[in-house]
Amino acid sequence: MRIFKYDNINEMSYNAAKTFYNFYNYYIKKNGLFTVALSGGNTPKLLYQFLSSQYRDLINWHNVYIFLGDERYVNIKDNNSNFKMINELLLSKINIPEKNIFRPKTEIYSIEKCAAQYEKDIINFFRFIKKEVSLDLLLLGMGNDGHTASIFPDTPVSNNNYVDITYPKHATPKIPRITFTYKTINNSKNIMFLLSGEKKIKILKEIFEGKFYPTSMVKAKENLLYFISKI
Repeated sequence: MRIFKYDNINEMSYNAAKTFYNFYNYYIKKNGLFTVALSGGNTPKLLYQFLSSQYRDLINWHNVYIFLGDERYVNIKDNNSNFKMINELLLSKINIPEKNIFRPKTEIYSIEKCAAQYEKDIINFFRFIKKEVSLDLLLLGMGNDGHTASIFPDTPVSNNNYVDITYPKHATPKIPRITFTYKTINNSKNIMFLLSGEKKIKILKEIFEGKFYPTSMVKAKENLLYFISKI
């Protein structure tokens, strides 16, 4: 585990983008492709802007395969959609084939079928490249209640599936979600947390001291990195 502390989110995001690029280079040289899952929320927005500008032409996006770690069960044009945000700030600005983008297809009715299809898409992709379901890089955030992805304190998730459904009672907004489970999260080779604000820093300190939050359960097969911004 490594912790990187910054005075502001601009500095943090700039260095997170460099780290993203370093992982990309490593896995492209090693495997010829790079698999990464992105997160929603406000904290990674500036990172996505750096990737879509400074790294747009440095990365061969045809060799990058992008997944979503979680999604709200809303239309992709809804402002609560993680995909909408990621698409506007990153995906629509880079030269990445549509077939390289994997997301919960929330246009599928019902949420159960949506989650099942996303899990099937993930399994089929990794089977096609003849590898176990193990992302090269997973980006995660943490909420003020210690949740990560869409695993909240009041939402247990499956130990057997790669994807599950959660119905958080105290989330804002209060919308059903599709999320990676710990099975998917903890089988990722590298995990980067992006955290900003004193409240989240306080929760992270409590996690390191042994207090339980959903984020406490996160591990990585190789590297667990925390990028922390005071503001």
